[in-house]
Amino acid sequence: MVEMLTPQDVSRITGLSLETIAQWRSKKIHIPYLKIGRLIRYDRRDIEEYLETCKISVSNSHRRQK
Repeated sequence: MVEMLTPQDVSRITGLSLETIAQWRSKKIHIPYLKIGRLIRYDRRDIEEYLETCKISVSNSHRRQK
């Protein structure tokens, strides 16, 4: 079953403000959403996918030397 999240849930999970999330919705950018009547919902998988795009890789080339 798909877990649907409210904008408040998305804000809590991502650290984004509700205002930013609303602005992105109005511009139709970054995170897909569902509008069901007056309700706005986000698929948890889309939130996880968005967070993956925020990941920054780091290398282990600066290992501590003994």
